[in-house]
Amino acid sequence: MKPQSSPAEPAEKPPRRSPLGILLSGLLSGAVVSVSLQPFDVVRTRMQGDAANSIMQGSWQTFRTVIAESGPRGLWRGTSPTMVRLSLGLALNFLILENVKSTLLEHRRARRSQSCPDGSNKLTGFEAFVTGGTSRAVAAAALCPVTVVKTRMEYSVGPLRYKGTVAALTEIAKTERLRGLFKGLGPTVLTNAPFSALYYLFFTRLKDRLAQAGPPQPAANFAAGALAAVAATVLTQPTDVLRTRLQLLPAAGAETAGSFATISAIVRSQGARGLWAGTVPRVMKRSLQTAMVWTLYEELAPRLTAALGQGSNPEQSAA
Repeated sequence: MKPQSSPAEPAEKPPRRSPLGILLSGLLSGAVVSVSLQPFDVVRTRMQGDAANSIMQGSWQTFRTVIAESGPRGLWRGTSPTMVRLSLGLALNFLILENVKSTLLEHRRARRSQSCPDGSNKLTGFEAFVTGGTSRAVAAAALCPVTVVKTRMEYSVGPLRYKGTVAALTEIAKTERLRGLFKGLGPTVLTNAPFSALYYLFFTRLKDRLAQAGPPQPAANFAAGALAAVAATVLTQPTDVLRTRLQLLPAAGAETAGSFATISAIVRSQGARGLWAGTVPRVMKRSLQTAMVWTLYEELAPRLTAALGQGSNPEQSAA
């Protein structure tokens, strides 16, 4: 006789990842990915900067132009601020994300919510959207000065040349003050927060579905990350073009304008397609970057936590 099933028990609370393990995972994954994928950022930024000067070239032609002007090393311009921005940004982003997620789950357990039928250890779609967006908004705002430096060093034509990240930050602070360091803050947040909100929503859902299909967990994480990144990148491309234009042109001597005036100028001079300049390299870079970052993070964070003696069960997924 089949034994009668007992009432469903609350899902076991997953082991928490230590703050140090999270920070180290973000730093390491950011360093690896930033160096590997910097050429995509250089081509994307160059395409968007050239579009502001009515030079419309495709990805391949822009790639060849950078090589012709600066050699292969030109494809890695701006790597140092990219590494700083991505490593610190990921560390801060993951730390906030894990804390927001834990807070939401603890709140749900306290209220004994039944909104998630498969247990209380997974975020709902809305919760995933809010968690991803909030964590990235804070990280993007905090590192906006480094993003300004990164953008200008990547374009690197005419007067847009700096000797290094610290030198660039110092020069911008002296000549453009605090306003220059946080130029394009609004579009920066409006690019990164919706991207991460959409990405984390898509990623968590796709990862669960792919995991059910049977591939190894790292493969499922990578595929889910790539697919989620494509969708989120395309949807946020216009704000990325706006961010680049606002952060780049003041250093080139162009008249400073607000977001609305800049968008209007782009549409007048290049039409609607101007808002999608650099889409191809950004989609390629974002897809590979986020897939690599989340694959590395999902593998590193639980293992580093366990190695530090602050957690267990390294195979436990975070999302």
